[in-house]
Amino acid sequence: MIKKIFSQLHTFVLWALVSALFWSWIFTFVTDTSPDKKVTVYCLTPEIQDTQMAAALEETMPEGLRMIQVHSFDYVMFGVDAFYQGDIFILPASEIENYQELLLPPEDGQNVRIYDAAGGTGAAQTYIAYADEDYYLFLGTGSEHLEDGKALAVARAILNLD
Repeated sequence: MIKKIFSQLHTFVLWALVSALFWSWIFTFVTDTSPDKKVTVYCLTPEIQDTQMAAALEETMPEGLRMIQVHSFDYVMFGVDAFYQGDIFILPASEIENYQELLLPPEDGQNVRIYDAAGGTGAAQTYIAYADEDYYLFLGTGSEHLEDGKALAVARAILNLD
């Protein structure tokens, strides 16, 4: 009996993996919305309370949006194409050069510091655990919300979070 169970173990594991991927896809399909109806924020920080931050931002969401998504950079480990169409990026100073092709300073061509390491102060510290370096907020060059100003409105909302 035990030998028979172990001989079929690979089948059970494969079935469990396929099932998990299938239900994950279904969940994403049901709960997601089109890019023109959402703003996506990517944070390269040690820790982020993404769901809570998204909920706080949705309280002041610009008209015409249905959703604000907040993701850690870990979210893109499987090569999600949406990353390249991200609307807002929060990055440490040491990583800006690595993502330069995705970044657009939000205010008159000036970088906006969201966290000052020397003073230990910054925006959204309730939701974001920053490392010990300065962090900056950028708009994404591939954002669908550059023209309509919705990405900038959400960026300003992030800067006003405690």
